Amino acid sequence: MADEPIQVTDPHRVGVTFVNQVIGIGHANGVVNVAFATALFSVGPDGKVVPDLVVSSRLRMDLWCVQQLHDQLARILAQNVKTTGTPH
Repeated sequence: MADEPIQVTDPHRVGVTFVNQVIGIGHANGVVNVAFATALFSVGPDGKVVPDLVVSSRLRMDLWCVQQLHDQLARILAQNVKTTGTPH
């Protein structure tokens, strides 16, 4: 029998967070922890742009979810990275 589609709802209208960098990653007892930062830019006293990485989200997931994420990211990279190894 084919797998039935899983219904996904968003009753709380969870917002989208844009992230620029993985700032921490680790695992313990089968749970993977990933922390992301978003780059904010301001102008310093000397007039130069000063990047400020701000923690923007932390994800915790089991190994099954990590495998799903890995598979999907690998698929996206394979479709979008040229043979030279750079995104197009």
